[in-house]
Amino acid sequence: MKKKEKTDLSRRFLVILIISLFVVLSDFGFPSDFGFRISNFRAAAADGSVVRIGLIRSLFRDTSEPLMQIIMRPFKALMEAQTGMQGQLVAAGEANDLAQRLKSGDCQLGIFHGFEFAWARQLVPELKPLLIAVPKQQPYLRAYLVVAAEGPVQQVADLKGQVVALPYMSREHCRLFLERRCVPAGSSPAKFFSRITIPRDAADAIDDVLAGTTAAAVIDEGDLESYRSQYPEYFAKAKILLQSESFPCAVIAYYPGKLSQALLDRFREGMLSAKDSRQGRQVMQLCRISSFEEIPDDFDKMLADIAKAYPPPSK
Repeated sequence: MKKKEKTDLSRRFLVILIISLFVVLSDFGFPSDFGFRISNFRAAAADGSVVRIGLIRSLFRDTSEPLMQIIMRPFKALMEAQTGMQGQLVAAGEANDLAQRLKSGDCQLGIFHGFEFAWARQLVPELKPLLIAVPKQQPYLRAYLVVAAEGPVQQVADLKGQVVALPYMSREHCRLFLERRCVPAGSSPAKFFSRITIPRDAADAIDDVLAGTTAAAVIDEGDLESYRSQYPEYFAKAKILLQSESFPCAVIAYYPGKLSQALLDRFREGMLSAKDSRQGRQVMQLCRISSFEEIPDDFDKMLADIAKAYPPPSK
């Protein structure tokens, strides 16, 4: 298949890194042409402390922790600009680890993938969601197993011993979908597939499927829709073999009483308004977020449903 011009995740990764370095070199603030500087917003929490924000380990899957700290600088800068609160990003372990750190007060806020927050709530039910981070203006996530429309794969069993693609920096729900739904019960991707490739982005992964170099690819819904709109003639040659359940979006969460209600409200209002500025939208786009939104009315049900469909891993 002829190669096409497209925006890839590896390029986006480099852009994030470059922007992050600008943030570091400008006193952790954005360059003047972004329209504001973080130094104007360096107010600490009401008691003079820094708000510690725990990051779940799975955020670092494709990068080292030190590099992730650099990559997350634009998010940190955005948060400080929007809320006036000084933040410190902390690597906080697995879902249960972050839940316990929120409960103990070691971290005042925590960033979870939605399904991992559902797992954490089983251990610490008092945890509360404050905001969700929404991609593509939709309050949920889905993943798809994509194969060639005219190819030999008609069911998951046909993928035994085949090569399957999972694009670089795939969202975590895609990985979970691959592990739990795209292989037979009792098996694992490492045992069932001959190899898992890591194309540079979703478009390359779908191209490889259509070219016959891989048998299938796990693709995030937002990336699949982008491919459909940009390359309809190629999309017509693919088909969806399997669709995931609806996953809740990433969550910013807290444990009641560890941060004052006034500061929680200040944080919520500041982050909700991030989408209203050009600078905020630019930073969120780099983080693959379209906006921060209020918690949906059916969020508790979504958490319960996803925890039932995808129970936490056994220790």
